[in-house]
Amino acid sequence: MMNLKSAVNRFQFRFNKDTKGEYRNFKPNKEDVDAMNCILTELNNRDEKALQKNNLVAKLLIYQYTQNIRHYGTTVLSDFNLANIDLCKVLEYPLESMFKSFHNDIHNNQLNKLIENSDINDSIDKKVADIRIGKEGVEEFVLAKYNGLENYIIHLESEKITEEQQINVVKDLRDYKKAFTFENTKDKLKEMVANYCNKYN
Repeated sequence: MMNLKSAVNRFQFRFNKDTKGEYRNFKPNKEDVDAMNCILTELNNRDEKALQKNNLVAKLLIYQYTQNIRHYGTTVLSDFNLANIDLCKVLEYPLESMFKSFHNDIHNNQLNKLIENSDINDSIDKKVADIRIGKEGVEEFVLAKYNGLENYIIHLESEKITEEQQINVVKDLRDYKKAFTFENTKDKLKEMVANYCNKYN
């Protein structure tokens, strides 16, 4: 039975140049077909082994690829390059840089809460002002639910983020920065990855 080395040797022999330095014309025979089948089988086996060995990676890649084709609206008739390019960028990104991105995002999310809280309060203030000057109407069933316009306005203002809540967000941000240092966050992520690998492999 032909092995990979003998299959490659077969094609090296077939593609050797003649004494004039030109490639020979030849009609493929059974030995050539066996050599080609041997190489194809070896490639298929290699891919199957890689898939079995990296089962977790395969799941995550397929999941992310699915998210990418949903994002780009990829169909069987369209180009897969955009979805594939995004995936390749992630795989080429240094692991250390991904640790840093995760660490930055954790702190930025807490900071974004301050901005969101401010936006909520601004939105409520605008709504109340528009109601008072008649720019925005209020449905009758809403007025009935809150027993009048003033009670409805009181309800709206009760939904605002208090100064104490804002202070707590800032305090939490400071606490997070102390507790979730880059090294601490990196260690937690490495531990999490190791746990997943041990559990699902």
